[in-house]
Amino acid sequence: MVTAAGDLIQVAWGVIAVVWVVMAFRTKRTVARSGGVARLAVIYVIAVIVLTRPMEHTSLHHHIWKPSSAVSVVAVILVVAGAAFALWARLTIGRNWSGVVTLKQDHELMQSGPYHFARHPIYTGLLTMGLGSALQYDEPFSFILLAVVIVMLVFKIRLEEKLMTESFPDDYPQYRRRVKAIVPYIL
Repeated sequence: MVTAAGDLIQVAWGVIAVVWVVMAFRTKRTVARSGGVARLAVIYVIAVIVLTRPMEHTSLHHHIWKPSSAVSVVAVILVVAGAAFALWARLTIGRNWSGVVTLKQDHELMQSGPYHFARHPIYTGLLTMGLGSALQYDEPFSFILLAVVIVMLVFKIRLEEKLMTESFPDDYPQYRRRVKAIVPYIL
């Protein structure tokens, strides 16, 4: 079960990557871009690679616990649920999406679908996938990397929130009061 879980997790991340690449070519024209965040994409790619590949042959490889079928089941559930939520969000935002903080031509403020539950549901899904992956591979480095990604996303969320508030000065503050950023109904 442990090996099959790892394979399923890698497939889920692969599906996310393929959908993102394909849909990246179908976005609206950018009209405003917030500087300094393009470098985050490189770190995201590194994070995905590390979170989906066990490090058994590196000096950083240390297990926190012995992988078990129960942990693998929880890990796969988290990764698949996170992938489904992130894909739902990506399909919902559609042509308004960008990998960096941007405002698109005729940008729309999404408040339906997964955006009804979290202002940044793609991050919710990806972080859930990251947590599941870290649990499966049970290596301290995976959890450290996940923490680094969280810090980076907090920075990016602040930039996005500022741009959305400026772009939708009447609607976004109300939306922000009504809907939590990452963890539905909590955070």
